[in-house]
Amino acid sequence: MSAGLPSNVSYFMSRLMGVSTSHFKIFPQNSGAQSANKILRFELPSNTLLSLKSCRMMFNVTTTSSDTTTTVVRLPNDTRSFIDRMAIYMGGVLVQNSFSNYNVLVHAKKALGADRCTNTTLTHPEICREKSYHTGAAFGTTATGANTTSEGRHESYDSLANQLAITDWEGFLSSAAPDIIDTGLFPQITIEITLADNVICPAMACVDGTAVALATSSTATGIAQVATGGTPSYSMDNITMQVEVLGMASSVLDEVVAQRVSQVGYLAIPFKNYFSFSSSHSATSRFNVNSASWDRLWVAWRDANGGAVSGAVPVSGYKLAGVYTSATSGPAASTSVTQDIGKPQYDVGGSLDTNKEKYVARAFNFVEPVATIGTTISNYQLQINSANYPAYKLNVPEVYALTMNSIDIYDKTRVMSLDQYRRNYFVACYRFCLPGNEFSRMLSGLDTRATSAQCALVTENVTTSTPCFIFAEVTSELRVANRAIEVVI
Repeated sequence: MSAGLPSNVSYFMSRLMGVSTSHFKIFPQNSGAQSANKILRFELPSNTLLSLKSCRMMFNVTTTSSDTTTTVVRLPNDTRSFIDRMAIYMGGVLVQNSFSNYNVLVHAKKALGADRCTNTTLTHPEICREKSYHTGAAFGTTATGANTTSEGRHESYDSLANQLAITDWEGFLSSAAPDIIDTGLFPQITIEITLADNVICPAMACVDGTAVALATSSTATGIAQVATGGTPSYSMDNITMQVEVLGMASSVLDEVVAQRVSQVGYLAIPFKNYFSFSSSHSATSRFNVNSASWDRLWVAWRDANGGAVSGAVPVSGYKLAGVYTSATSGPAASTSVTQDIGKPQYDVGGSLDTNKEKYVARAFNFVEPVATIGTTISNYQLQINSANYPAYKLNVPEVYALTMNSIDIYDKTRVMSLDQYRRNYFVACYRFCLPGNEFSRMLSGLDTRATSAQCALVTENVTTSTPCFIFAEVTSELRVANRAIEVVI
Protein backbone atom coordinates (compact mmCIF):
# COMPACT_ATOMS: atom_id res chain seq x y z
CA MET A 1 0.00 0.00 0.00
CA SER A 2 2.78 2.48 0.91
CA ALA A 3 5.29 1.42 -1.73
CA GLY A 4 4.49 4.41 -3.94
CA LEU A 5 4.49 7.00 -1.14
CA PRO A 6 7.47 9.28 -0.40
CA SER A 7 9.30 8.70 2.86
CA ASN A 8 8.12 11.95 4.47
CA VAL A 9 4.51 10.72 4.57
CA SER A 10 5.13 7.01 5.09
CA TYR A 11 5.16 5.17 8.41
CA PHE A 12 7.74 2.42 8.45
CA MET A 13 10.56 1.02 10.52
CA SER A 14 12.93 -1.89 10.11
CA ARG A 15 15.03 -3.67 12.71
CA LEU A 16 18.26 -5.61 12.41
CA MET A 17 19.10 -7.75 15.43
CA GLY A 18 22.51 -8.71 16.75
CA VAL A 19 24.59 -5.77 15.52
CA SER A 20 27.90 -5.14 17.30
CA THR A 21 30.63 -2.53 16.81
CA SER A 22 34.26 -2.32 17.77
CA HIS A 23 37.41 -0.43 16.80
CA PHE A 24 40.89 -1.64 15.90
CA LYS A 25 44.17 0.25 16.08
CA ILE A 26 46.57 -0.72 13.28
CA PHE A 27 50.27 0.05 13.33
CA PRO A 28 52.27 0.63 10.13
CA GLN A 29 54.66 -2.03 8.92
CA ASN A 30 57.57 0.36 9.31
CA SER A 31 57.88 1.56 12.91
CA GLY A 32 59.51 4.65 14.38
CA ALA A 33 59.63 8.25 13.19
CA GLN A 34 58.95 8.85 9.50
CA SER A 35 60.22 11.87 7.56
CA ALA A 36 59.40 13.38 4.16
CA ASN A 37 59.10 11.04 1.14
CA LYS A 38 58.92 7.91 3.32
CA ILE A 39 56.29 5.23 2.65
CA LEU A 40 53.75 4.00 5.22
CA ARG A 41 51.90 0.69 4.80
CA PHE A 42 48.86 -0.46 6.78
CA GLU A 43 47.16 -3.85 6.47
CA LEU A 44 43.41 -3.67 7.19
CA PRO A 45 41.71 -6.38 9.29
CA SER A 46 40.61 -9.54 7.48
CA ASN A 47 37.33 -11.45 7.84
CA THR A 48 35.40 -8.53 9.31
CA LEU A 49 32.70 -6.08 8.31
CA LEU A 50 34.82 -2.97 7.84
CA SER A 51 33.49 0.59 7.65
CA LEU A 52 35.77 2.22 5.06
CA LYS A 53 34.75 5.79 5.87
CA SER A 54 35.72 5.29 9.52
CA CYS A 55 39.43 4.93 8.68
CA ARG A 56 41.48 7.67 10.32
CA MET A 57 45.22 8.10 10.73
CA MET A 58 46.50 9.52 14.03
CA PHE A 59 50.04 10.87 14.42
CA ASN A 60 52.37 13.25 16.18
CA VAL A 61 54.46 15.64 14.12
CA THR A 62 57.50 17.75 14.87
CA THR A 63 59.16 20.39 12.68
CA THR A 64 62.61 21.92 12.56
CA SER A 65 64.81 24.08 10.37
CA SER A 66 68.42 24.02 9.24
CA ASP A 67 68.65 27.65 10.37
CA THR A 68 68.55 27.79 14.17
CA THR A 69 68.39 31.57 14.68
CA THR A 70 66.19 33.42 12.18
CA THR A 71 63.70 30.87 10.84
CA VAL A 72 60.68 29.14 12.36
CA VAL A 73 58.56 26.44 10.77
CA ARG A 74 54.78 26.09 10.80
CA LEU A 75 52.59 23.19 9.71
CA PRO A 76 50.55 23.63 6.51
CA ASN A 77 46.78 24.04 6.65
CA ASP A 78 45.02 20.63 6.49
CA THR A 79 46.73 17.45 7.68
CA ARG A 80 46.13 15.80 4.29
CA SER A 81 48.90 18.10 3.02
CA PHE A 82 51.34 15.46 4.30
CA ILE A 83 50.24 12.92 1.65
CA ASP A 84 51.91 12.98 -1.77
CA ARG A 85 50.63 9.59 -2.97
CA MET A 86 48.10 7.07 -1.69
CA ALA A 87 47.52 3.63 -3.16
CA ILE A 88 45.34 0.68 -2.13
CA TYR A 89 46.37 -2.88 -2.96
CA MET A 90 44.32 -6.06 -2.62
CA GLY A 91 46.39 -9.20 -2.69
CA GLY A 92 49.16 -7.25 -4.41
CA VAL A 93 46.83 -5.94 -7.13
CA LEU A 94 46.64 -2.14 -7.45
CA VAL A 95 43.03 -1.01 -6.91
CA GLN A 96 43.29 2.72 -6.15
CA ASN A 97 45.75 4.34 -8.52
CA SER A 98 48.86 5.75 -6.83
CA PHE A 99 48.69 9.18 -8.42
CA SER A 100 51.14 11.94 -7.47
CA ASN A 101 50.25 15.30 -5.87
CA TYR A 102 47.39 13.87 -3.79
CA ASN A 103 47.68 16.90 -1.49
CA VAL A 104 47.34 19.33 -4.41
CA LEU A 105 44.04 17.66 -5.39
CA VAL A 106 42.82 17.94 -1.79
CA HIS A 107 43.55 21.66 -1.69
CA ALA A 108 42.11 22.19 -5.18
CA LYS A 109 38.77 20.78 -4.02
CA LYS A 110 39.06 22.67 -0.75
CA ALA A 111 39.59 25.92 -2.68
CA LEU A 112 36.17 25.51 -4.30
CA GLY A 113 34.40 24.34 -1.15
CA ALA A 114 34.02 20.90 -2.74
CA ASP A 115 35.62 19.16 0.21
CA ARG A 116 34.01 16.42 2.29
CA CYS A 117 36.17 17.08 5.35
CA THR A 118 34.08 18.45 8.21
CA ASN A 119 36.42 17.66 11.13
CA THR A 120 38.34 20.79 12.14
CA THR A 121 39.40 19.78 15.64
CA LEU A 122 42.21 17.38 14.68
CA THR A 123 42.95 18.31 11.07
CA HIS A 124 44.84 21.62 11.52
CA PRO A 125 42.60 23.68 9.19
CA GLU A 126 44.48 27.01 9.55
CA ILE A 127 48.11 28.14 9.73
CA CYS A 128 49.29 29.29 13.16
CA ARG A 129 51.33 32.43 13.72
CA GLU A 130 52.54 32.98 17.31
CA LYS A 131 50.16 30.76 19.27
CA SER A 132 48.75 27.30 18.60
CA TYR A 133 44.96 26.95 18.56
CA HIS A 134 45.52 23.19 18.95
CA THR A 135 47.14 23.45 22.39
CA GLY A 136 46.31 27.05 23.32
CA ALA A 137 49.99 27.70 24.13
CA ALA A 138 52.39 30.21 22.61
CA PHE A 139 55.35 28.87 20.67
CA GLY A 140 58.84 29.21 22.09
CA THR A 141 60.60 32.49 21.45
CA THR A 142 64.27 31.56 21.68
CA ALA A 143 66.53 29.72 19.29
CA THR A 144 66.37 26.61 21.46
CA GLY A 145 62.63 26.81 22.01
CA ALA A 146 62.97 27.45 25.74
CA ASN A 147 59.35 27.95 26.71
CA THR A 148 57.71 25.76 29.30
CA THR A 149 54.20 26.53 27.99
CA SER A 150 54.80 25.27 24.46
CA GLU A 151 56.37 22.37 22.64
CA GLY A 152 59.11 24.40 20.98
CA ARG A 153 59.91 27.36 18.82
CA HIS A 154 58.87 25.52 15.67
CA GLU A 155 55.31 24.21 15.50
CA SER A 156 55.38 20.67 16.83
CA TYR A 157 52.96 18.31 18.55
CA ASP A 158 54.98 15.48 20.09
CA SER A 159 52.65 14.66 22.99
CA LEU A 160 50.09 11.86 22.67
CA ALA A 161 47.60 14.30 24.22
CA ASN A 162 47.98 16.64 21.21
CA GLN A 163 47.89 14.29 18.23
CA LEU A 164 46.63 15.34 14.81
CA ALA A 165 44.57 13.18 12.46
CA ILE A 166 43.61 12.57 8.85
CA THR A 167 39.92 11.69 8.91
CA ASP A 168 38.82 12.07 5.27
CA TRP A 169 40.28 10.58 2.12
CA GLU A 170 40.12 10.87 -1.64
CA GLY A 171 39.46 7.70 -3.61
CA PHE A 172 38.37 4.23 -2.52
CA LEU A 173 38.00 4.79 1.24
CA SER A 174 35.60 7.71 0.87
CA SER A 175 33.66 6.77 -2.26
CA ALA A 176 33.33 2.96 -2.41
CA ALA A 177 29.69 1.91 -2.44
CA PRO A 178 28.69 0.17 -0.28
CA ASP A 179 31.11 1.70 2.24
CA ILE A 180 30.78 -1.24 4.64
CA ILE A 181 32.46 -4.30 3.12
CA ASP A 182 33.09 -7.87 4.24
CA THR A 183 36.88 -8.10 4.02
CA GLY A 184 36.59 -11.89 4.07
CA LEU A 185 35.51 -11.65 0.43
CA PHE A 186 38.71 -9.81 -0.54
CA PRO A 187 42.40 -10.62 -0.58
CA GLN A 188 44.53 -8.80 2.01
CA ILE A 189 43.85 -5.03 1.75
CA THR A 190 46.91 -2.81 2.11
CA ILE A 191 46.98 1.00 2.25
CA GLU A 192 50.22 2.58 1.05
CA ILE A 193 50.88 6.27 1.80
CA THR A 194 53.87 8.23 0.51
CA LEU A 195 54.64 11.29 2.60
CA ALA A 196 55.06 14.69 0.93
CA ASP A 197 58.21 16.74 0.53
CA ASN A 198 59.36 19.15 3.26
CA VAL A 199 58.50 22.15 1.09
CA ILE A 200 54.83 21.93 2.16
CA CYS A 201 55.77 23.47 5.53
CA PRO A 202 55.87 27.28 5.55
CA ALA A 203 59.20 28.62 6.84
CA MET A 204 58.86 32.02 8.50
CA ALA A 205 61.41 34.69 9.24
CA CYS A 206 61.97 35.80 12.83
CA VAL A 207 62.50 39.29 14.20
CA ASP A 208 65.75 39.16 16.21
CA GLY A 209 65.01 35.53 16.97
CA THR A 210 62.10 36.48 19.24
CA ALA A 211 58.91 36.74 17.18
CA VAL A 212 57.42 35.68 13.88
CA ALA A 213 57.59 38.53 11.38
CA LEU A 214 54.32 40.16 10.32
CA ALA A 215 53.52 41.38 6.83
CA THR A 216 53.28 45.15 6.77
CA SER A 217 52.25 45.91 3.20
CA SER A 218 50.31 44.45 0.30
CA THR A 219 53.60 43.46 -1.35
CA ALA A 220 54.76 41.33 1.57
CA THR A 221 54.32 37.57 1.50
CA GLY A 222 52.19 37.10 4.61
CA ILE A 223 53.16 36.37 8.18
CA ALA A 224 56.75 36.03 7.06
CA GLN A 225 59.11 36.67 4.19
CA VAL A 226 60.80 33.80 2.38
CA ALA A 227 63.01 32.01 4.87
CA THR A 228 66.57 33.30 4.85
CA GLY A 229 68.80 30.25 4.79
CA GLY A 230 66.39 28.01 6.62
CA THR A 231 65.24 24.69 5.13
CA PRO A 232 62.14 23.31 6.90
CA SER A 233 61.63 19.64 7.69
CA TYR A 234 59.07 17.55 9.52
CA SER A 235 58.90 14.15 11.14
CA MET A 236 55.93 11.97 12.09
CA ASP A 237 55.79 9.56 15.00
CA ASN A 238 53.26 7.45 16.94
CA ILE A 239 51.46 6.75 13.66
CA THR A 240 48.39 4.52 13.81
CA MET A 241 45.37 3.77 11.65
CA GLN A 242 42.08 3.38 13.52
CA VAL A 243 39.13 1.60 11.91
CA GLU A 244 35.63 0.54 12.90
CA VAL A 245 34.56 -3.06 12.49
CA LEU A 246 30.98 -4.29 12.69
CA GLY A 247 29.30 -7.57 13.40
CA MET A 248 25.86 -8.99 12.62
CA ALA A 249 24.39 -12.07 14.20
CA SER A 250 22.04 -12.45 11.25
CA SER A 251 23.09 -14.30 8.08
CA VAL A 252 21.03 -11.97 5.87
CA LEU A 253 24.11 -10.22 4.44
CA ASP A 254 25.81 -13.52 3.59
CA GLU A 255 22.67 -14.69 1.83
CA VAL A 256 22.36 -11.46 -0.17
CA VAL A 257 26.03 -11.67 -1.22
CA ALA A 258 25.71 -15.32 -2.26
CA GLN A 259 22.54 -14.58 -4.24
CA ARG A 260 24.18 -11.64 -6.03
CA VAL A 261 27.26 -13.65 -6.95
CA SER A 262 25.11 -16.50 -8.27
CA GLN A 263 23.10 -14.09 -10.44
CA VAL A 264 25.87 -11.91 -11.86
CA GLY A 265 29.02 -13.85 -11.08
CA TYR A 266 30.64 -11.13 -8.98
CA LEU A 267 30.03 -8.21 -6.62
CA ALA A 268 30.45 -4.77 -8.20
CA ILE A 269 31.80 -1.91 -6.08
CA PRO A 270 32.08 1.46 -7.84
CA PHE A 271 34.54 4.03 -6.47
CA LYS A 272 36.35 7.21 -7.47
CA ASN A 273 39.81 6.90 -8.98
CA TYR A 274 42.22 9.63 -10.07
CA PHE A 275 44.98 10.08 -12.62
CA SER A 276 47.29 13.08 -12.38
CA PHE A 277 49.29 15.04 -14.92
CA SER A 278 51.57 17.99 -14.27
CA SER A 279 53.31 20.35 -16.64
CA SER A 280 55.08 23.66 -16.87
CA HIS A 281 52.27 25.10 -18.94
CA SER A 282 53.01 27.20 -21.98
CA ALA A 283 49.92 27.78 -24.18
CA THR A 284 49.08 24.04 -24.38
CA SER A 285 49.27 21.10 -21.96
CA ARG A 286 48.56 17.67 -23.43
CA PHE A 287 47.43 14.48 -21.65
CA ASN A 288 45.32 11.39 -22.29
CA VAL A 289 42.68 9.51 -20.31
CA ASN A 290 41.59 5.88 -20.76
CA SER A 291 38.56 5.03 -18.61
CA ALA A 292 35.13 3.41 -18.61
CA SER A 293 33.61 6.52 -17.00
CA TRP A 294 35.57 9.78 -17.03
CA ASP A 295 33.51 12.02 -14.75
CA ARG A 296 35.46 15.24 -14.18
CA LEU A 297 38.65 17.08 -14.90
CA TRP A 298 40.24 19.27 -12.21
CA VAL A 299 42.83 21.88 -13.20
CA ALA A 300 44.87 23.71 -10.53
CA TRP A 301 47.18 26.59 -11.45
CA ARG A 302 49.74 26.68 -8.65
CA ASP A 303 51.79 29.66 -7.52
CA ALA A 304 54.98 29.86 -9.60
CA ASN A 305 57.04 29.70 -6.36
CA GLY A 306 54.99 26.88 -4.85
CA GLY A 307 57.78 24.35 -5.29
CA ALA A 308 60.31 26.31 -3.25
CA VAL A 309 60.74 27.07 0.46
CA SER A 310 58.55 30.01 1.35
CA GLY A 311 56.56 31.71 4.03
CA ALA A 312 52.79 31.44 4.18
CA VAL A 313 50.65 33.47 1.76
CA PRO A 314 47.91 35.80 3.03
CA VAL A 315 44.54 35.25 1.36
CA SER A 316 43.48 38.35 -0.54
CA GLY A 317 41.10 40.64 1.36
CA TYR A 318 42.01 39.44 4.85
CA LYS A 319 44.19 41.28 7.35
CA LEU A 320 47.85 41.33 6.55
CA ALA A 321 48.69 41.83 10.21
CA GLY A 322 46.68 42.29 13.35
CA VAL A 323 47.52 45.60 15.05
CA TYR A 324 46.73 46.20 18.74
CA THR A 325 46.77 49.23 21.06
CA SER A 326 46.94 49.38 24.84
CA ALA A 327 48.64 51.41 27.53
CA THR A 328 52.10 50.11 28.43
CA SER A 329 52.79 52.25 31.48
CA GLY A 330 50.99 54.22 34.20
CA PRO A 331 47.73 53.36 35.98
CA ALA A 332 45.93 52.55 32.70
CA ALA A 333 48.35 49.75 31.88
CA SER A 334 46.68 47.34 34.30
CA THR A 335 43.09 48.21 33.48
CA SER A 336 43.03 49.05 29.76
CA VAL A 337 41.60 46.61 27.25
CA THR A 338 43.72 45.62 24.29
CA GLN A 339 41.94 46.70 21.12
CA ASP A 340 42.30 45.12 17.69
CA ILE A 341 42.59 47.83 15.04
CA GLY A 342 44.01 45.77 12.18
CA LYS A 343 42.52 46.71 8.81
CA PRO A 344 41.44 44.10 6.22
CA GLN A 345 42.68 44.53 2.65
CA TYR A 346 39.09 45.16 1.59
CA ASP A 347 36.77 47.56 3.41
CA VAL A 348 37.17 48.51 7.06
CA GLY A 349 34.95 46.16 9.02
CA GLY A 350 35.71 43.19 6.79
CA SER A 351 33.53 42.56 3.74
CA LEU A 352 32.84 38.84 3.19
CA ASP A 353 33.99 38.00 6.74
CA THR A 354 37.57 39.18 6.09
CA ASN A 355 38.06 40.97 9.43
CA LYS A 356 40.70 38.43 10.48
CA GLU A 357 43.93 36.85 9.30
CA LYS A 358 43.92 33.89 6.91
CA TYR A 359 46.87 32.18 5.25
CA VAL A 360 47.59 29.25 2.95
CA ALA A 361 50.84 27.40 2.34
CA ARG A 362 52.46 28.61 -0.88
CA ALA A 363 52.67 25.00 -2.09
CA PHE A 364 48.84 25.05 -2.21
CA ASN A 365 48.23 28.62 -3.32
CA PHE A 366 46.48 28.70 -6.72
CA VAL A 367 46.91 31.84 -8.82
CA GLU A 368 45.58 33.00 -12.18
CA PRO A 369 48.60 32.60 -14.49
CA VAL A 370 48.75 36.10 -15.97
CA ALA A 371 51.20 38.97 -15.82
CA THR A 372 48.74 41.38 -14.17
CA ILE A 373 45.72 39.94 -12.36
CA GLY A 374 42.53 41.83 -13.10
CA THR A 375 44.00 43.57 -16.16
CA THR A 376 45.22 40.81 -18.46
CA ILE A 377 42.26 38.87 -19.89
CA SER A 378 43.14 35.18 -20.11
CA ASN A 379 41.12 32.53 -22.00
CA TYR A 380 40.81 28.80 -21.39
CA GLN A 381 39.49 25.90 -23.47
CA LEU A 382 39.62 22.12 -23.22
CA GLN A 383 40.01 19.91 -26.30
CA ILE A 384 39.08 16.21 -26.27
CA ASN A 385 40.01 14.34 -29.44
CA SER A 386 40.07 17.73 -31.25
CA ALA A 387 36.53 18.60 -30.05
CA ASN A 388 36.30 21.80 -28.00
CA TYR A 389 34.72 21.71 -24.54
CA PRO A 390 32.93 23.98 -24.19
CA ALA A 391 32.50 25.21 -27.75
CA TYR A 392 33.68 28.71 -26.80
CA LYS A 393 36.72 30.17 -25.05
CA LEU A 394 36.21 30.88 -21.35
CA ASN A 395 37.33 33.96 -19.49
CA VAL A 396 37.87 33.79 -15.72
CA PRO A 397 34.28 34.54 -14.60
CA GLU A 398 33.01 31.97 -17.13
CA VAL A 399 35.57 29.43 -15.84
CA TYR A 400 34.23 29.90 -12.31
CA ALA A 401 30.58 29.66 -13.43
CA LEU A 402 31.24 26.44 -15.35
CA THR A 403 33.27 25.06 -12.44
CA MET A 404 30.54 25.54 -9.84
CA ASN A 405 28.03 23.98 -12.25
CA SER A 406 30.33 20.95 -12.44
CA ILE A 407 30.44 20.25 -8.71
CA ASP A 408 27.76 18.26 -6.90
CA ILE A 409 29.10 18.64 -3.34
CA TYR A 410 30.21 22.02 -2.05
CA ASP A 411 29.88 24.24 1.00
CA LYS A 412 26.99 26.61 0.27
CA THR A 413 27.81 28.77 3.29
CA ARG A 414 31.31 29.58 2.10
CA VAL A 415 31.90 33.05 0.67
CA MET A 416 34.65 33.93 -1.80
CA SER A 417 35.28 37.01 -3.89
CA LEU A 418 36.35 36.92 -7.53
CA ASP A 419 39.59 38.59 -6.45
CA GLN A 420 40.28 35.76 -3.99
CA TYR A 421 39.45 33.20 -6.66
CA ARG A 422 42.04 34.75 -8.97
CA ARG A 423 44.80 35.19 -6.38
CA ASN A 424 44.44 32.20 -4.04
CA TYR A 425 41.87 29.66 -5.28
CA PHE A 426 42.23 29.52 -9.07
CA VAL A 427 40.96 25.99 -9.78
CA ALA A 428 38.75 24.84 -12.67
CA CYS A 429 36.49 21.80 -12.93
CA TYR A 430 34.87 20.30 -16.05
CA ARG A 431 32.06 17.73 -15.63
CA PHE A 432 31.33 15.00 -18.21
CA CYS A 433 28.76 12.96 -16.25
CA LEU A 434 25.14 13.53 -15.27
CA PRO A 435 24.41 16.10 -12.54
CA GLY A 436 24.01 14.45 -9.15
CA ASN A 437 26.22 11.53 -10.16
CA GLU A 438 27.89 11.73 -6.71
CA PHE A 439 24.71 10.48 -5.06
CA SER A 440 24.00 7.44 -7.25
CA ARG A 441 25.90 4.30 -8.19
CA MET A 442 25.95 5.11 -11.86
CA LEU A 443 28.55 5.17 -14.62
CA SER A 444 27.55 8.12 -16.78
CA GLY A 445 30.89 9.70 -17.69
CA LEU A 446 32.82 9.52 -20.96
CA ASP A 447 33.82 6.01 -22.03
CA THR A 448 37.26 6.39 -23.59
CA ARG A 449 38.38 2.75 -23.55
CA ALA A 450 38.00 2.07 -27.27
CA THR A 451 40.25 4.99 -28.15
CA SER A 452 42.22 6.80 -25.47
CA ALA A 453 41.07 10.41 -25.25
CA GLN A 454 43.81 12.71 -26.53
CA CYS A 455 43.27 15.93 -24.59
CA ALA A 456 44.77 19.39 -24.54
CA LEU A 457 44.28 22.36 -22.26
CA VAL A 458 44.67 25.42 -24.50
CA THR A 459 45.07 28.95 -23.14
CA GLU A 460 45.58 32.49 -24.38
CA ASN A 461 47.40 35.41 -22.70
CA VAL A 462 48.75 33.11 -19.99
CA THR A 463 52.22 33.43 -18.49
CA THR A 464 54.58 30.76 -19.83
CA SER A 465 56.09 28.06 -17.62
CA THR A 466 53.24 28.17 -15.10
CA PRO A 467 52.93 25.05 -12.87
CA CYS A 468 49.72 23.31 -13.95
CA PHE A 469 48.29 20.26 -12.19
CA ILE A 470 45.60 18.23 -13.97
CA PHE A 471 43.54 15.48 -12.31
CA ALA A 472 41.18 13.16 -14.19
CA GLU A 473 38.42 11.90 -11.88
CA VAL A 474 36.98 8.59 -13.06
CA THR A 475 34.56 6.04 -11.66
CA SER A 476 36.24 2.65 -11.53
CA GLU A 477 34.56 -0.65 -10.77
CA LEU A 478 35.96 -3.27 -8.43
CA ARG A 479 34.61 -6.77 -9.14
CA VAL A 480 35.12 -9.43 -6.51
CA ALA A 481 34.12 -13.09 -6.21
CA ASN A 482 35.66 -15.83 -4.08
CA ARG A 483 38.59 -13.60 -3.05
CA ALA A 484 39.47 -12.96 -6.68
CA ILE A 485 39.28 -9.35 -7.87
CA GLU A 486 39.17 -7.45 -11.14
CA VAL A 487 39.41 -3.66 -11.56
CA VAL A 488 37.65 -1.97 -14.48
CA ILE A 489 39.17 1.49 -14.72
